[in-house]
Amino acid sequence: MDEVRRQDLIRVAERMAETAREETQPFIARILSDLQSLKPGIAFVGQIKAGKSRLINGFTGQADFLPSDVNPWTTVVTDMHFGHPSGRVSGGLFHFFDNAQWRALLTEGDEIRDMLPDVEDDYKRQIIEEQIEAMKTRAQKRLGSQYEELLGTAHDFEDLTQDDLARYVSAGADPEDEAAQSDENAAPYYSDLTRKAEVFFEQGLFPFPLTVTDTPGINDPLLIREEISHQHLRNADFFVVVLSAHQALSQADLKLLRLMQALELGQMVVFVNRVDELNRGVKDAANVHAEVRAGLERTLDSAKLTVIMGSAQWAHYALTGDKTGIDHDQILAWLKAHPRKMKRFLEGIERLKKSQKEGASESALRLAAMIASGLPDLRSHVVREVSEGPRVERLLIAAKQLRNFATNELERRRVHLKIVDNDTIDEHIAKQTDSGALAQLTRMVLETQDKLAAEADQCVDKLREQLRETVQTLVREVVQGPNGKSPLLSAGGATELEFGPLRQAMREQLLDAAHDQRQSMLNELYVLDLQSNTALQDLNDGHWDSELNVDASALRWYRPDTSALTRGITIELRVSWLARLLKQKSVVARAENLITREFQSISEDLATSFQSDLKQRLESVIDHHLALLGVRFEEMDFASEISRPDAHDALENAKRVANELEELFQEGSEPEQRLEAAK
Repeated sequence: MDEVRRQDLIRVAERMAETAREETQPFIARILSDLQSLKPGIAFVGQIKAGKSRLINGFTGQADFLPSDVNPWTTVVTDMHFGHPSGRVSGGLFHFFDNAQWRALLTEGDEIRDMLPDVEDDYKRQIIEEQIEAMKTRAQKRLGSQYEELLGTAHDFEDLTQDDLARYVSAGADPEDEAAQSDENAAPYYSDLTRKAEVFFEQGLFPFPLTVTDTPGINDPLLIREEISHQHLRNADFFVVVLSAHQALSQADLKLLRLMQALELGQMVVFVNRVDELNRGVKDAANVHAEVRAGLERTLDSAKLTVIMGSAQWAHYALTGDKTGIDHDQILAWLKAHPRKMKRFLEGIERLKKSQKEGASESALRLAAMIASGLPDLRSHVVREVSEGPRVERLLIAAKQLRNFATNELERRRVHLKIVDNDTIDEHIAKQTDSGALAQLTRMVLETQDKLAAEADQCVDKLREQLRETVQTLVREVVQGPNGKSPLLSAGGATELEFGPLRQAMREQLLDAAHDQRQSMLNELYVLDLQSNTALQDLNDGHWDSELNVDASALRWYRPDTSALTRGITIELRVSWLARLLKQKSVVARAENLITREFQSISEDLATSFQSDLKQRLESVIDHHLALLGVRFEEMDFASEISRPDAHDALENAKRVANELEELFQEGSEPEQRLEAAK
């Protein structure tokens, strides 16, 4: 479902909200808010000097917006909003730390470091604490009496220049040097106090609103930059992990990827930058690509992770015309080695011949550079993955819920006109207020919700026990080895253990539990459907033609999150630390206990996430059904004189809304296909 359809749904929802009754206003407002805030976040992460800033410029089409030639540029997180829900398309907003957020930099970092312990953690923590204090001291020197006033506030610019951005994001020179070189009227640097920067653009190259985040680099001598990068990983939906072709998939890169797995983050793609700097061009690039894929599969069990090769430098030339360091023969060789890129280039040349009479040669060279850069491939991949992920399901559910409201409003208006024509208003009012029927139906719905929630808890408890038993059994088999000969005690150096079968078994148990519980809930909701309609039939005296169906799509399309299963554990990497334990007789038992604890933690996260998601979706289904019941029972204003033309116009308007949603609403089979594939 594309951005045009999202905007159409927003427009229809806004019209529905204007005429909705009090009982349904909150639910339609929630649907509208969800549609408006459906703005995925894409974060670029990676080591310093991997070329992230220039790569982001190429990805967003913003050329030189983020300077890429200054090492200390990115000292804060920068969010670039394209098509922000607020409608803002220019300027910037810069948020400053308050005292609590200064403290959180250290405490939240402790939580992250505990996930992947490092022998240098205590030392690093001390260094980070010192660097935080240094940031506060520099900010106080730069800002003087303003420092206390600015804590926890923000600066807002309607228009933003490069100099403005630099003062809030770039590290700048030492405050003492600035004081010596600057005049009193010069604007100060706020970067040490800036917690986050937000800049706003038109939607541009993207088919839907998007936020692109530039993070400080990892493996930085200034550890606080790495700390800030780690702590903002949870704030994005999709990640572009940027590697350098000169040292792709180093230990620092692997540690970042393992941390992202431990945090159960969303989808990601790997982009290997700077292929233009490889000595043997295409041949070296092919070797790097193979090594990266093999390394991901071997150490992270991520054979399916997409790896794209390219050059931010080529994209920079394509956008700006800056020929510095550009070798056109190298670009052409790259296109020839990739037939799909060459085909795209030749098609572009044909379009240029038809549309551009002058400067076509230079345009062709820049077109070749952009296609070779890999940025169009990266952009297409990210957009496709985000579009086909959770975003499309949220759109489908919102569309179906709006359609149900529109159908019920249409039926309500039809009944209204029928009552006016038959002059049976008094009788209808008596029926609508009869014996607390709505309260009785509401009680029945809530009892069903309580019953299903309790059954879900029982299902999750059973799943937890199954996962615990599976972990204990299969970890023991792997660690102790066949015939009691543990691979940990084998001769040689580093040791690797294979837990792929364990992860697959845990995945199957989770999916089986989700399938069974989902089906059980759908069966109970079907019974509720029948009971609700039976009660309504006794009350409507034939006024209502359509039945009131429970919309269970939020449950029917549910697929549990299995991302915790991709989390790395200590012993799956080359466990050189075991050398310190090999002299101890308990090495196997110690390793088994350690691995069991780590996999039990993964199983608990799987079960907890499953339980939370299931209950949230059940609550959404029940809230929706109660809102629809409210529509059926709400009283119209029959006290005043009712005009047949007004009733007719209201009916026609309801028909238009319902027909418009009918055209927009395409249920599709994708969610069901994903469920079938997951079984």
